[in-house]
Amino acid sequence: MRKKIIIIIVVMLILLGCTMLIVKNNDNEKGEMLSIPVNNNELLVCSEEGYNSIKVYRQENQIVVYAESESAFFEGTQFSVGISGEITPENVEIIWMTIGGSTEQVEDNDRIIAEVKITDNGELICDTKINFAKKAFEAVEDVLKQTAQ
Repeated sequence: MRKKIIIIIVVMLILLGCTMLIVKNNDNEKGEMLSIPVNNNELLVCSEEGYNSIKVYRQENQIVVYAESESAFFEGTQFSVGISGEITPENVEIIWMTIGGSTEQVEDNDRIIAEVKITDNGELICDTKINFAKKAFEAVEDVLKQTAQ
């Protein structure tokens, strides 16, 4: 019984911390994450799921993938993939998944992982998974380790 109370208190503290970080994060500007400059007219595909989004930009000889979130546990990420052919929106597939790998939207189970697949001339050149909640799970794991000691 005592362990359950401690776990509930820890979870409540984590949720309070998450809320504070989200509020603080919303006060900061998000536009500083792009290290590879892109223009909105280069936007090829955009996909949003809850507070998370993936934007795929087409440039001359590369595709730039930018992931951002309103969550304080995801700082944003950007990467590029070299291309040789003409990339169209049909060459880009973004699959949203739950932690368990399901692509089905379930009321209490958010899809917080995005798998980005890009093909160039019929060949898969990118298959990357972006976990928008990885830092949140690491924080919970750290707290549980500390309480177990």
